[in-house]
Amino acid sequence: MTFVIGIDGGGTKTQLYVCDLQGNVLSTSTSGPSNILSCGLERAEKSIKEVLQKGVVEEGYKLNDCQVLCIGVAGAGRACTKKQIKEIITHIGYRGKIIVTHDAETALVAGANGKDGVLIIAGTGAICYGRTTEGRVHRVSGWGHLVGDEGSAYSIGRSILSAVLRAYDGRGKGTVLTSLVLEKMGIDSPEQIISIIYKPEGSKEHIAAYAPILEEAILQQDEVAGQIADEAVGALVETATVTIRKLDMQEREITVLISGSVLVKNTYIRMRFSEELRKIIPGVHIKISSDEAAYGAVRIALDEIKNQNIFDN
Repeated sequence: MTFVIGIDGGGTKTQLYVCDLQGNVLSTSTSGPSNILSCGLERAEKSIKEVLQKGVVEEGYKLNDCQVLCIGVAGAGRACTKKQIKEIITHIGYRGKIIVTHDAETALVAGANGKDGVLIIAGTGAICYGRTTEGRVHRVSGWGHLVGDEGSAYSIGRSILSAVLRAYDGRGKGTVLTSLVLEKMGIDSPEQIISIIYKPEGSKEHIAAYAPILEEAILQQDEVAGQIADEAVGALVETATVTIRKLDMQEREITVLISGSVLVKNTYIRMRFSEELRKIIPGVHIKISSDEAAYGAVRIALDEIKNQNIFDN
């Protein structure tokens, strides 16, 4: 019996779907992380091997009866990451067609049901990924916290801390963000912020952790918090709009999937983002992304069979 395999290689878990050529699910399995960028090559190989063993071999299927295997992982836009993932799967013993793509594409294909769509992620970082029904794709942002990722939790956290320090200096307006930050840090004065954020073990995640404070300050009608939120909304709307226009989808009905803590958990930012994007692109349908990226990988594998080599090897 022939089938396809779809895999979502995440930072915390790896999920696999085995489906027949009509897209019906035959088996599923999960294992640990397989995002090479965060867990390393050895751990990723272990997780991919385990998920194939559990979902294919132990379910009575033969790996080489798989016509196409598609896996979505972070960083797959980089040739070195794509090569490493292909080598892992080849070493396991699979000899069929392998498609390695970005995890944003598999999530988008799943959420948009294979139709025109855009996925915008605003978590610690930020990225936007668009795909048409014809298979054309375009990515915007996602350049990392040092030179990009506008609208991300990191950029918001940095703006919050900067606003608190500017207010303390007298360069900026007073803001309730000050008391919220001091409370979260467990300190008495903004002067102590520096010793906390510049610790050797500090990371972008530590800065991003202050982003949730923003919504509480907005509920208190803080002007500075509102300005930070509006800047984030503007950046995210711009990112989505550029993606849509680059793919000439502005005159179509488009599903815009939102993901990440900034857009999903911050009600103010999510509502403002939706309002502003609809003003520019009226035909968008905005919804929260589901956790079915592995089935999106299945859809890409099935498209490969139908359309014959529309993806790069």
